[in-house]
Amino acid sequence: MRSFTCLVKKEGNHYASLCVELDVASCGNTKKEAIEGLKNAIEAYIEYMISEGRDDEIYRPVPMSELRDFIFPKCDIYEQSLKAISLELEYANQSIK
Repeated sequence: MRSFTCLVKKEGNHYASLCVELDVASCGNTKKEAIEGLKNAIEAYIEYMISEGRDDEIYRPVPMSELRDFIFPKCDIYEQSLKAISLELEYANQSIK
């Protein structure tokens, strides 16, 4: 099982989620939907990279400028709520580096 650092924030009436280690994102109408969407996106991303033989390229951290924009958006008209969570995922191929 792998653990990933994920950020979840409220943007207006929706929630956005971002995996810091993989630069994978998702969104949803609720926090739960945003987290579930992110889990699915992470699994799909890892499966794709492994199927393409790109195991050594799976980890690609979010660039600092994009992370800063996610946490501190330039146009902050809504009150932001940000939460960091740890997601643990189990997937068939455990051979990622």
